[in-house]
Amino acid sequence: MLKNRASGARYLSMRNSRYLIVVGALAAVAGLMFLYKGKDWLVQSALVQAVESATGVSVGLGSLRIELTQGDGFIKDFRMGNPKGFSRDDLLSVGTGKVTLDIGSVTSSVIRIKTVQMEKVSILFEGSGNKNNMNALEAQVNERSTRPEGAKETKSKKYRIDSFVLKNVKLDVRMPGVGKMGKLDLGDIRMSNLGGQNGATASEIAGRISNEISSRAKSAVIKNMVQLAEQMGMDVSKIADGLGLPTGVLNDAAGFFQNLFK
Repeated sequence: MLKNRASGARYLSMRNSRYLIVVGALAAVAGLMFLYKGKDWLVQSALVQAVESATGVSVGLGSLRIELTQGDGFIKDFRMGNPKGFSRDDLLSVGTGKVTLDIGSVTSSVIRIKTVQMEKVSILFEGSGNKNNMNALEAQVNERSTRPEGAKETKSKKYRIDSFVLKNVKLDVRMPGVGKMGKLDLGDIRMSNLGGQNGATASEIAGRISNEISSRAKSAVIKNMVQLAEQMGMDVSKIADGLGLPTGVLNDAAGFFQNLFK
């Protein structure tokens, strides 16, 4: 009798141990699945925070998908809002993008990103009361870049981007009281070696990209100032004032067109 009870106890103990092993295995699998699926959300959140920190404008990202085994990342519907004092329209919108990562660098002090290529890119240049959103964006980026680094920023991961490309960029130009003035084709905006050999934080790189976008947008508007004025049937000086550009840019615009038709 006692022997049978002992045998039964051992059987129950073994069965419970097997159950515990199965439950533990299921829990481990569930944890791995959560980490695998959760990584996209974590990276997406970090990217949005980095750009917001660098620019001071609202940022949205529709989705981000990472394929760790291939070293590829895919984004959809990335948007940067306007600075305060301008419309609620997006200053920058990107339809789709692909990021290629050097997987071997993930555990190193500087993560190397081989390529970033964005498609379906639209930029808004907007004037408002002798100001424009590009100057406002630059001012915010430059002010934030001079702030002393906190402990969190000092410990932030460093990155290096070999090639960054915004493909076939379209620029909408708007002025208060007039609305949309025209659409300009900027072609590709290309940058290389972002972060340098020693790398830079995501916010620092985002700041550099934002300033390049701003610079390219302003240059395009200045070069096409006369054409925009003719399309709207307005005096070019009023266009410059309405877009928050100094009167001196009129000479640059005139010189550009003179050289263009020589």
